[in-house]
Amino acid sequence: MMGSILLLLLFFSLVQSRSDTSYSKIQLPGDSLTLSVTDFGATGDGINYDTSAIQSTIDACNRHYTSFSSICRVVFPSGNYLTAKLHLRSGVILDVTENAVLLGGPRIEDYYPAETSSDWYVVVANNATDVGITGGGAIDGQGSKFVVRFDEKKNVMVSWNQTGACLGDECRPRLVGFVDSINVEIWNITLREPAYWCLHIVRCENTSVHDVSILGDFNTPNNDGIDIEDSNNTVITRCHIDTGDDAICPKTYTGPLYNLTATDCWIRTKSSAIKLGSASWFDFKGLVFDNITIFESHRGLGMQIRDGGKQVSSFLWLHTTQKLM
Repeated sequence: MMGSILLLLLFFSLVQSRSDTSYSKIQLPGDSLTLSVTDFGATGDGINYDTSAIQSTIDACNRHYTSFSSICRVVFPSGNYLTAKLHLRSGVILDVTENAVLLGGPRIEDYYPAETSSDWYVVVANNATDVGITGGGAIDGQGSKFVVRFDEKKNVMVSWNQTGACLGDECRPRLVGFVDSINVEIWNITLREPAYWCLHIVRCENTSVHDVSILGDFNTPNNDGIDIEDSNNTVITRCHIDTGDDAICPKTYTGPLYNLTATDCWIRTKSSAIKLGSASWFDFKGLVFDNITIFESHRGLGMQIRDGGKQVSSFLWLHTTQKLM
């Protein structure tokens, strides 16, 4: 019965007008101040932790935004910047330049104590406005350091469930998260080697992800590319996603998800290129997937609408090329 309902919804949505979904790209206001993390004491040697220096730079930029209502950039010159969890603030753009790498720490103490494992990120913005990441460099979660045993079918990963912050075998930090934020832009950046999910967009309004490379491990479980959760007005375009689990994954936990557009993307995954759910407690509406190239993937489209959500509507799947495994 559920399968028949999903097929009917998909059929009717395909003939609806594309005008329900916005293609406009979110663009942050111009910036007026640039601060370098090295001026605040960061070494960029990849050995010593630069967390304090980086966070101090972010906080100084945020104070500028609060005072002058203009964007401030936190610049990472060439180097490898090892860090524990960082809190991105309103009005701040992380500018990780072309020869710079922001390295997530592999230790429990880099993310814990935290109330739950949902607070574990290398970089996270909570309740932020006008915020972003760019620069041409990379943010690296050092996922290989979380592997207990390498396996061609599925790597066995470390689990930090002894902290009590989570249960089961998925107790690892995500790479980048934007939570309860407005006007988010992520562009011209490589996000690689996440220990768990890569880019997590949670209850956000007006998000643009473009010209981003997401490079996970094909053998690492739960290695999602982009998870969009309870968020509205999200545009994903010109992204390269190569990962071990679902590549673009809309979810609804606490509210509906409206107006998600993904275009001109290349995807390779060991799971679904596009997957709705499995968290599906609320509606999905206004979803467009256009000109998506799916290469050597197990599934092109997966719909796991099983948690009581009312419906998937205004869904368009256009001009998609698929080469499945």
